[in-house]
Amino acid sequence: MYDAGALEIHHFDFYRLAEAGIVADELAEVAGDPHAVVVVEWAEVVQHVLPERRLTIAIAQTPEGDRDIRMSAHPDLAYLVEAIA
Repeated sequence: MYDAGALEIHHFDFYRLAEAGIVADELAEVAGDPHAVVVVEWAEVVQHVLPERRLTIAIAQTPEGDRDIRMSAHPDLAYLVEAIA
């Protein structure tokens, strides 16, 4: 956890994990905290515990070696996509 003033930032990285185990429970607990920003890398393994109301940023490498960045969000958070774009 990182302190960010009025908010806390929680970072979870599930790279190369086939099963999230007990960490999925920890993620589920903090994901509902209104004072927390939760950053999840390689989230496929924990899709079942992520809230519906979220901002998703997908980063992929193109065949040319560039980055393809795509954002999507719950309608309540659409303003974040607009602000970042």
